[in-house]
Amino acid sequence: MKTVLFFVALCGTLSVVELISPCVKCQNDQSCKPPNCFCCRDELNLPIPLSETPQIVFFTFDDALTDAASKFYRKLFNETRMNPNGCPISMTLFISHQDTIYRNVNDFYKRGMEIASHSVTHSHMSTSNFMEEAKKQKRNLAKLGGIPENEIVGWRSPFLEPIGDMQPDKLKELGYVYDATLTYSKRKLSDKAPTPFTLDFGWPYDCKVKPCPKRHHAGFWEVPVVSLMDYKHKYDCVYVDGCNNPPPNEASAYQFLMDNFNSYYTTSRVPFGINMHSSWFYIADRLNAMDRFINTLLKMDDVYIVSVDKTIKWLQNPTPLGELHAFEPWKCDHLKARQESDKATSNNRQGMGLSHAELQQMYIQQRLRQIAEMRKEIELRKQRELQLLQQTSNFVNRPWWSPPRRPQSNSNIHRSPFTQEIPNAHVLENTLEETVQEPVKTDKALATSFNRINITNANNHGISNNYI
Repeated sequence: MKTVLFFVALCGTLSVVELISPCVKCQNDQSCKPPNCFCCRDELNLPIPLSETPQIVFFTFDDALTDAASKFYRKLFNETRMNPNGCPISMTLFISHQDTIYRNVNDFYKRGMEIASHSVTHSHMSTSNFMEEAKKQKRNLAKLGGIPENEIVGWRSPFLEPIGDMQPDKLKELGYVYDATLTYSKRKLSDKAPTPFTLDFGWPYDCKVKPCPKRHHAGFWEVPVVSLMDYKHKYDCVYVDGCNNPPPNEASAYQFLMDNFNSYYTTSRVPFGINMHSSWFYIADRLNAMDRFINTLLKMDDVYIVSVDKTIKWLQNPTPLGELHAFEPWKCDHLKARQESDKATSNNRQGMGLSHAELQQMYIQQRLRQIAEMRKEIELRKQRELQLLQQTSNFVNRPWWSPPRRPQSNSNIHRSPFTQEIPNAHVLENTLEETVQEPVKTDKALATSFNRINITNANNHGISNNYI
């Protein structure tokens, strides 16, 4: 990142004004050091030689995790594909709620993939809905996907639309570590790309999609979505599947990926991000090209395919190639623990050894408690409505000339012509009593019907996709 010189004429004298970029200011500030602070830059400038620097490649996929998308991901990121340290390759899934199958979320988490948040509704973010979207989708992923909430650390806004300084502020408040929304354009393959960095000195680049954050946000990471050049090297595209010149066949799709990869690998070795949607794989040539591309990378002993959170872990503690086998954040021993934990959870769901009849009885008792709560709520609502109706009846039966709330004393006093159309309170009470009892009868019938439920089949359908 370079400084900019401006020549200014002042009183007939030509003066030079030097504007120092925020990135240079950050690097000149001796207080900004990993792991809590990492300056923006387009060259790593780390205390390890470039020859000992791993080329990190991180894949991110946006939107709902459907069965169709999961099929592609399982093919490309299967458990046999290993990084040079012997651990499986990983990716980051930015998941929105609608249409997501949460058993797939849990499955990819167990495989070592990073699960990140992409909103509940996949709508345009604003200052009025952002907090709820970021909060509730994190909760959805945790409760429905079985992901520990403290491991859901990444966010990407739908349509890559930021909302300014509120975004990093609220994300940090909700326990997120990084945002991956802001975009950066590479106009040529030879252009340099920025690394992920912390916003201690703000967002220093052009704001392609407004509004970008302007203030400083200490310790909060931004992972720029850096564009790729299309296969003709004419136009840049933020998403792999968003190029104006999409590759027409497998060979051109493979070369498109390799050209963009080499623009990092042969120069700065800044982490290379591939951002996309699964829709790109509906054309078989492109799926085959990506499969071939990943195979090529796996043959290189200085290339690691890891998730965004693991990329940040490395930037916080840059480790040379020769020591990556012992680099704790990239180890995979925890994957076995995740799978064992899932088995234990599965056993718990099966009643910890209880018989099928005992499981049914437990489920029925739980449902009956819910029904009792429903009945209590209905009774309270009935009482409130009766009070309201009683007040209405007293008001209508009151003589026209009497003051408010004065008791009626003469039955022959003239009443409103509408009075006869409104029933007395005791009639209303009887009518309401009959109406309220109906759902209670239905609940009892529902409770009885649970004896015929085969909950074993229900468990086999995965975690329910309900909005929280």
